[in-house]
Amino acid sequence: MSFENEKHEKENPFAALDGRKASVIDPTVGVTVKTLKDADEALSFLENHPRAAEIAEEGNAILEDPVQLKKLIRKIDLTIAPLLAAVYFLQFLDKTTLSYTAVMGIRTDTHLVGQDYSNLSMLFYVGFLAAEFPTQYLAQHISRLGLYLGVNIMIWGLILGFHAACTTYAGLSIVRTLLGIFESCVAPILVLIIAMWYKKMEQGRRVSWFYVCNSLTQIFGGFLAYGVSFANTKFASWRIFYIAIGAMTMVVGLLVALFLPDSPVKAKRFSDAEKVAVLLRVKDNQSGTQNAVIKKEQVLETFKDLRVYLVCLATVLSSIPNGGLSNFSSILLTTFGYTSQQALVLNTPGGLVGAVCVLLVGYLSDKWGDRSIVMLICILPTILGAGMMIGLDPGGIPANKAGLLAASFLTGTFGAAFMLLLAWNASNIAGHSKKVTTNALTLISFCVGNILGTQTFQSYQAPGYISGKISIVATLSALCFVIVALRLYNDALNRQNQKTLAGMSEAEKLELRGKMAFADQTDRKNPFFVYTH
Repeated sequence: MSFENEKHEKENPFAALDGRKASVIDPTVGVTVKTLKDADEALSFLENHPRAAEIAEEGNAILEDPVQLKKLIRKIDLTIAPLLAAVYFLQFLDKTTLSYTAVMGIRTDTHLVGQDYSNLSMLFYVGFLAAEFPTQYLAQHISRLGLYLGVNIMIWGLILGFHAACTTYAGLSIVRTLLGIFESCVAPILVLIIAMWYKKMEQGRRVSWFYVCNSLTQIFGGFLAYGVSFANTKFASWRIFYIAIGAMTMVVGLLVALFLPDSPVKAKRFSDAEKVAVLLRVKDNQSGTQNAVIKKEQVLETFKDLRVYLVCLATVLSSIPNGGLSNFSSILLTTFGYTSQQALVLNTPGGLVGAVCVLLVGYLSDKWGDRSIVMLICILPTILGAGMMIGLDPGGIPANKAGLLAASFLTGTFGAAFMLLLAWNASNIAGHSKKVTTNALTLISFCVGNILGTQTFQSYQAPGYISGKISIVATLSALCFVIVALRLYNDALNRQNQKTLAGMSEAEKLELRGKMAFADQTDRKNPFFVYTH
């Protein structure tokens, strides 16, 4: 290396990441981004920092010291994970409050008849569906994910409290739809945050840390609803339940708005050296952090990507059972011969099964470096459980009460499949506009599946609900084939990238890899991108 080049590298330690500059090997190639506005925000932070040389040295020192690196990862976990877990805990609890209040008197007090209850379950997802694209692109444009998420949480907490004032189906229809609108931003934003802060093989476990709250809410909500159901006041117990949960949600929303970092670059509790260490640690993901510009070409690429459609199909198939079970689990237990109050408590062991499954699946998917095999493992017990419900409850006449209870516990395992689909999105999509669009499409698919799921349980089939149980077996069986197809396609894309890289020299690969890291290019345009299977 010449003296001039060595001096330039010391003065500009992040020059190797700057995709605006042509290749020193071949000046006709190597430009991966035209301006800093088009690049990832991380590149602007690194290139424009007044103490670039100093923070580069300090950041690399953190990465090279195992003790400091472990301390940094722990700091990231403690800053991010508790808030994400609290958000997901409340989101799932809030949207499933209808299931708990179904056996606490809301159907009688608000005069619900026929398919009214199923329609209320569906209307949440209608609002969710309508708002998904607008809310995600608005969040990208504002580029303040923590603040945007916190404000939405506080608003939906207020709306949840308004449920207590409803006396008719029309009133409940309005608040359920609004609840869906303001909850629609959650999962995509959480996935984006995980992708910004963690390496690919750390993301499955971190997603599981917040997704496990789906199952924990089943435990917490069941016991809370059980306790509230004994309230002896003129104010209906289900109304007390809504007010209590709504108030708790607003408090958490405020905490998120104040303390959740918008991105590594904007994390106030992290020193500049720590920010550099975080960015350099995840640069090999080749997916960057965020960019506030909505890029038309990335949006169009998303709609041309077969992988995205396979993920969406898998999401629909995994969400149909969720739409049914999340809203009818308490009702199903009453059809097995348990009282309404017993049903609230007996919902909780299923939550424990789900929690253990999610944490184990997240851990194994990172340890094995394999999402698809682990996904198949967690689906099979639910197929078995739904089959047992059909066999042990023919025509709505319970043949084995204990066996049906065990079957209901087994149906708690499949939720981990959607968790891994979210982890797949975090690991396998690059280009911020493409990530935002893909996550929005995934959640739209989630809505479609849940809407269909609420309609598989038909009131005229009570107490057997045979079509709902059959749909669980059919959709999850089909999901297994889609997961295998996704695995094979991801492997094919990796082989295609390897073939492209084989035509480059080692020097070319080293230079271009750095320039692609924060260029905000999509996964399909980056030969260094590696898809997890």
